[in-house]
Amino acid sequence: MSAKAFLASQRISLLLSQVRGAFDAQSPLSAIAWFNQLRRLGLSLPLGLVHDVGLILSVPRAQRRIGQELALLPAHRGVLDGYRTLLHKLTEIDAIEQIGSLRPSDKLIAVLIYKLLSTLAQSLPSHQTATIELPADGLPSLDQSLSSVEQQQETQRHLAFLHELEQQSSGLLLRAELLNAQAVRLLATYDGSASVLSRIADDRVDLLELLTMFEADDLRDTVRFSLDLLPSVLEAQHVSGAQSHPTGGYAGLLSRGSLDALLPSELASDEELFYARFAQSELLYLGRERQVEAPHPLHYILVDCSPSMRGLRQVFARGLALSLSQKLLRARLPVMIRFFDGRLHEAIRADQAPRRVLPYLLGFRSNRGRSYSRVFRDLHKELLSVCANRKTRVTLYLITHAECHIPVSTVTALRKLAMIQAVFVRPSSEVRLDYLSQLTRYQVISDEALHSEAARKKQALEILSRVADTAS
Repeated sequence: MSAKAFLASQRISLLLSQVRGAFDAQSPLSAIAWFNQLRRLGLSLPLGLVHDVGLILSVPRAQRRIGQELALLPAHRGVLDGYRTLLHKLTEIDAIEQIGSLRPSDKLIAVLIYKLLSTLAQSLPSHQTATIELPADGLPSLDQSLSSVEQQQETQRHLAFLHELEQQSSGLLLRAELLNAQAVRLLATYDGSASVLSRIADDRVDLLELLTMFEADDLRDTVRFSLDLLPSVLEAQHVSGAQSHPTGGYAGLLSRGSLDALLPSELASDEELFYARFAQSELLYLGRERQVEAPHPLHYILVDCSPSMRGLRQVFARGLALSLSQKLLRARLPVMIRFFDGRLHEAIRADQAPRRVLPYLLGFRSNRGRSYSRVFRDLHKELLSVCANRKTRVTLYLITHAECHIPVSTVTALRKLAMIQAVFVRPSSEVRLDYLSQLTRYQVISDEALHSEAARKKQALEILSRVADTAS
């Protein structure tokens, strides 16, 4: 099929769409954006279906309606009746209704459509792959790209696809029931705060990062734990309005300075002599005391993702890391987040790309065993570079388990470069590590605390409150 014929086919599909929103003029352009995002994920769907499902996921129920009368044959009208019934069933699912009220981003809508239809649509006989991306400014009107016979054939093909989809409706409705609306809510919350915190223009989340996040193990538990902590993290921070501007006293006489700091006796000189001395930088100025510049802070969150950190350990570690990073970001502090197991993995600067924090922490996966001596030896080398010339003050937050054995000499060397605060999650016995005395502070999260939602939340909030005190 040629490019023009493909565009004409997709326009026919859009004409068959059955969902209408409050801003109908913009919905085709939104559908094209979702279509192109889905194509990048490797999924091709009729544009009309993308339009309808996307609107259901992005518009609250009160602002949309389902149904549109078209001049079709009686048999074809029966197909559209069945398709409308399927759309009504979708809108009645609690998860779909919750997601629609949150108004997700275009990328997130594309990922959710992919989760709903990826395996189902590709198994339908009438499925056809997309040949090109659709133009972002809209589709051209139906012209002579397709003859009347070809237009009728394309209409029948799209209707056949909708009929096949309706026959497989139980699978679609089951996937809709399993969508994680709480994860969408958490993303919406983080995205809203990230828009304020972001310091760079290129703070974009990759489609695959979002998709990986929704396929993560223990996603529901981690999201629920994070939402439990979120109100305390996002509570208003009251800052005093009083300001002070230290000036210091006079430290001596300088040969350079501003005119308001000129030594008064210099003004008693002859005018021509004054200008001559000024041109030759021979005038004397009063010099203020100079404050020594404090080193720049860097808060470094290091999360263990080795095979031992699974289940409840993983839920607590990642939920705590999310809340901790958000707490530090709201204090306008630079934050680096990194996973480790057998090696140090890619780090992200949360203060420079805050929108990436949530997909990164919830979706990261690795199966590289563990080698703590190597990891912290490499970390020491990195911090040596970061702390060169004492221009950076590092606070290291280590979230791991009670079998994280690091050579004492390595921890001692790290302690010279950074304050180290550790959280040991769910030890099977008493924590006995040789380097505990070298840590600035550590806390042990017991197995009993992890199994009790109230105790787990209480201990996490205690850690966050101490972090707020030390960071301020």
